[in-house]
Amino acid sequence: MAMHYSKLNDKTFLVRLEKGEKVNGSIKRFCESHKVTNAYFLGIGSIENPVLAHYRVDNRAYKEKPMQGIFEITSLIGTVGMFEGAPLVHSHINISDDEMRVFGGHLVDTDVSATVELVVKDLESAKTKKHSEEIGLKLFELDERM
Repeated sequence: MAMHYSKLNDKTFLVRLEKGEKVNGSIKRFCESHKVTNAYFLGIGSIENPVLAHYRVDNRAYKEKPMQGIFEITSLIGTVGMFEGAPLVHSHINISDDEMRVFGGHLVDTDVSATVELVVKDLESAKTKKHSEEIGLKLFELDERM
């Protein structure tokens, strides 16, 4: 399995994932191979057997929900930041089943069933993420506060 991509300009890529590829793992692999340290991405496509999750700050835990079947991605968005020296992909997704019911949440990961098309925008920065003890998530370390 090999993803396909085109460089649209200096920092924007159009990426197509193939059947059987892992979505988050493929985005991470793409960023590593192109030395992308911070990015955002958007996508559509078709996936199967996704695992979604919902985070609760009160107990600092994700509740995962494995789903069976083939789903259309109605919206895939996310960010990439550096964590412990490697790109960390954080994805959120909305998907629909064959009855047009929509589900959404944090994307743990999923397999591509037909294809997934992504736009990956390199932010030309190298912001890192750090685990927040207060809320239990990995957050961007940012320079300023208002």
